[in-house]
Amino acid sequence: MKKKGILILLVCFSLNYIFAQQITIKYIESRLVTHQGIEFIGELKDKKNDLYSYTNWDNKGVIFVDNKRYYLSNLNFNVTTNSFDSRIKREKYFSYKSSEIDSVTINNHMFKKVSNSFYEVLFETENNLFLKKYDIKYKAGSVSRLDGSIGKSTTALIYKYLIKSDDAIKMISLNKRSILDLLESEFDKENLETYVKTENLSYKKEEDTIKIFEFILKNSKILI
Repeated sequence: MKKKGILILLVCFSLNYIFAQQITIKYIESRLVTHQGIEFIGELKDKKNDLYSYTNWDNKGVIFVDNKRYYLSNLNFNVTTNSFDSRIKREKYFSYKSSEIDSVTINNHMFKKVSNSFYEVLFETENNLFLKKYDIKYKAGSVSRLDGSIGKSTTALIYKYLIKSDDAIKMISLNKRSILDLLESEFDKENLETYVKTENLSYKKEEDTIKIFEFILKNSKILI
């Protein structure tokens, strides 16, 4: 009986030791306390080769949660994970839990969540959004003609554009054909072409495209 009791104690000690070894920062939710005394839930992680929307971390950010604003000075948009990070140390980042965030601004650029992904909002009215999607283009390494070895693959930041009108979403390109295709009437298309020419606008520039969409909405009340 005595031996049995000792065996049970040994098993308990072993289980406690194993459980203690498993509880690390990677297995529990982390909390970041800001200078405002506000806690955010997320994940503390090591630096990786993720692509970010800004090359530095000296960015003024505002996180919007439940109609409240929280100000940070080291916020960046992680394009690789479609999330927002703050640099705690040079090799240590804090990634905010996206499900708790309504929207975010970084250096006065607004990001909103649409279908569980974040997009930069370039233009917004009551029912229409002109959205910019940050994405990554992967390029495989080239094959050497000398020894057949494969060079290092590379990644580059690219942008895609979408129009959201109520529940409808349409991907567009910043060119004349793609934008004119939003209009059904030939009269509306000619009217838009005249406006673009008169105002010396470009279909390829974001800031000019915003003016073009404002003109379309002023005349037709709908983008798609």
